[in-house]
Parts: sequence; C-alpha cells; structure tokens
Amino acid sequence: MTEPGNGGFERPIDLPQQHEEHSEVALGAISSLVGTRETSTSAERLDTVEEIFVLEQRAQAAKFIARTYALSELDPLERALAALNRPMHAVTHIGNQFATKIMPCFMNPDPDSGWEAFSSIPPHTTDEELTLLIDREQFDGMHQSLGEYLDEHKEEYHQAAEQRLAPRTSPENPDQGIIPWNDRYQFNGNETQRSLENMTERGVRISIDPNGLEDVRAAYTMADGGILPVTEIVKNKEVLGVNGFMSSKIALAVHDSIDHTMGFQIAERTGLLFKYANMFESIGNPQHTDIFKREGEALASIGFGVRYWANLEHGFVPLVTAADLLARMDQMFDRGELTDRHMEAFKILRGLGHNDNSREAQSLGFVFSNYIVELDEQRRKHGKIKQKDLVTKKVEGELDPFSADYLSFFVEMHHQLLSSHNKHRDNLLRYHILLEEYLCAVGSGQLSPDQELVIRVQDMKDIDFSQTKLPPSRIQWMTRNYGFSAIRDAIL
Repeated sequence: MTEPGNGGFERPIDLPQQHEEHSEVALGAISSLVGTRETSTSAERLDTVEEIFVLEQRAQAAKFIARTYALSELDPLERALAALNRPMHAVTHIGNQFATKIMPCFMNPDPDSGWEAFSSIPPHTTDEELTLLIDREQFDGMHQSLGEYLDEHKEEYHQAAEQRLAPRTSPENPDQGIIPWNDRYQFNGNETQRSLENMTERGVRISIDPNGLEDVRAAYTMADGGILPVTEIVKNKEVLGVNGFMSSKIALAVHDSIDHTMGFQIAERTGLLFKYANMFESIGNPQHTDIFKREGEALASIGFGVRYWANLEHGFVPLVTAADLLARMDQMFDRGELTDRHMEAFKILRGLGHNDNSREAQSLGFVFSNYIVELDEQRRKHGKIKQKDLVTKKVEGELDPFSADYLSFFVEMHHQLLSSHNKHRDNLLRYHILLEEYLCAVGSGQLSPDQELVIRVQDMKDIDFSQTKLPPSRIQWMTRNYGFSAIRDAIL
C-alpha cells in the first residue's frame, strides 16, 4: 500500500545537540547557501492505550493487505504478467485515502457484510479498479488470512501501544515513552535552533550519510547524463543526513526545507501566523520553538499534500471535497460560529463554489483529506496534537481539524501555496535542482562526501541557475513531475 514519501511523521525524536561547523558547497547553481534540549512541563493525557492499539492494528492490517495485493513473492516478470497467469492482478499502489475505504471491509468480523461493503465501493482510478477487481473467493481468503495475522500479533501490538505511553526508562528504545515526551516538548516554550527565526538564518543542512555513499555513486552512474534524476533513483534509500539526522531519505530533505521552513516563512510573510496567533499559541507556538516538532505538521502537512497531489492519478475523488468543506463552513456561519478572521477562508471556499472541477478545489479536497488520514498515523506513533485553553493554561483536548480556526487557516494556507505570488512551485524546482547538483557532484567525485549543502530557502531566488550543469531534459522532467519527491512510487 503506497503511502506518501514522508509526511514528517518519521522524524527521529531524540534531538541531538547540533554542531556549529558547516562545510559549504559552490558548484554550478550551488552557491554559498549557508541542539535542541529537552525540558519537562506537565501535559494532561489524552491518548489511551486502547486507541493506539486500534490504530496499530489498522496500520499493520494495511501493510498486510498491501503485501498481499503486491504479490511480492513473485519475480518482476511474473508480477507484470500476473493478470494473465494468476487469479488476481498485482497492485503496487493503493493510496492512503483509498486504503481508508477498503480496510474496514477486510477487518469486518462478518465476511458477508465486509464483502457487501467492498463490492459497493465505486472505483475512480485505474489503481482503485484493479484493487477492487477480486472475486468473493479471493476476498474471503484475504479476509481470513488478515484475521489470523492480527490475532497472532495482537499482544505485540498492545505492547507497542503501552510502550509509547510508558515512562521512558531506556534511551536505547526510542519508542518507549515517545508520546509523553512529545507532550512535554510541545509546551516547554524553549526556543531551539530549529525555530523559524533560526532555521531561516541557518538554513537546512544536507550531507551524505556514509552508509549511503555507494548508492549515490551507483545512481549517478545509472543516470548517465539522461533524463531521470539521481534524486528520483535514490529517493527511497536512506542516503542523506538532514539537519544532523543520518539515514534520511530525499523526502525528509524536501519536507524540512519546502514544507516546514518555506511553509512557515510564507505563513509569516502573509500574516497567517499573526492572524491565527491564538490557535498557534494554544498548541505551543512551534514557530517560536521548533518548526519540526509534532505540532509543526499542522502547517507543514499542507505543503506536503500540495506536492503529493501533483502526481495524483486522474479521476481521483478525495474523502472530503472542497464542497464538503464549504457546506461545513456554511453551517458554522448559520450558527454564528465564524468571526472576522474566518471570513477570508469562507470567501475562498464560496469562490470555489459547489463545483469541485477547478484545480484549487481538487487540490484542496485532496490535501485536506490526506491530512485527516495522516493524523491517525501521527496519533499512533507520536500522539495527538494537544490544545490548551489560553486562560486556564490547561489542555482542553485535541486540535480539531474541522474547527473554525484550523479549517480557515488550512484553506488560507493552501490558497497561498497555490498563489503565483509566493512562487511555491518555482522554489520547489530550485530546490530540486540544487539537491540534484549536490548528489551528482558527490556521485561523480567532483565533491567530497564530507562537504555539506546548506540551503537557505529565502536565498534561492538570487542564485544564477543558468550556471547549472544538469541536462536540460532532466530539469524539464523535474518541472513536469514536481511532486516526485513526495511519493515513494517510481515515476517513469
């Protein structure tokens, strides 16, 4: 089951002291682009073992069904010919939103009811059609196998849930106590080197993980001056260090720079951080403390979704459409729940109307739905985003993605990312070029793997990209496939 490349939820949690020394790179278009501590504060517990256990079961069930559909036991030729020689097709791409539709069918204790629900799901894309193209016997086999698998691992999943909520006693086990740790970190109020101000000044530091050097060299040889970028070839391998975290993938490098750093910069420049200051204060002000922590995803996931949507299969229908969001805000307006700060988002939604055919409406529906689905993954691994009452300073619940404040912020932030004024797409291409040049330089031996690439997003517009040594066809490929670094699937 194919997931987004990285929604930011895979980031290591133990934050090391960052080093001040940087080696900078200047090759082609690459110009001179030049620690965190943990403290405790109390945070009321909203997460429960049972909730996390259920989310763990769903996540593992999705992986099990993905392996079944992918026919991973076959060699590549057998898999390609599966539709001709076997009872079912090989399906390697099941998006996270479509997975949300089919998983309850396979997990339904009653196979008859599960099959009835499964058979009633309408396909909107080729991948969805292939996923649904199984008969009752195949469904029953997968249903039974999944049930047996979940029963076999039930205790393991329950222990995993307990571990994430338990006090941390072993630094060797990063999952132990991860949710209480995140809850304390959310509201500790300490500015770190990863605050918006510091990240804007210092930039994102990218290096080559020594364990990934041979993969980079092999990818450079494979690219051989052709169209396909080295970044595409190695995007599923842990070849980078990103802001000091080794064993990182391309997706994390782009997510940190474009979705987090540039995303927060756009929100600040357009006044959205000020406009929704109360909401951000209620979740711990990640812009002032650490834009990469759990709460930073409330903003960064919007940019990630915009990139992920760019390579979506034609015909896809999201779980929540722009028309659904408009209907919800219409109800809020009728109940008197909207204030002046919500009116711009309401205006944007009304401008999109009830027609989901415009690109902005299609993107908004997908990006919001993607965030809703990925929230379950965040809750499972890192806990809920807590929200405090600004008067009592007590945690009053989880940040509600359908609240007037967050929904309005989401709509406005998404609108800004699509606006030509903010050059989101142009800066993403600039970033992809710089990263591609860096990997090519290391892969070819022109640059020592010990040297870092330090990118300050705000400086990219001043770089003379006419000096690049990349093949024009490769740059055109990255332009046409600008969301390639957000998904794990290979783009051919």
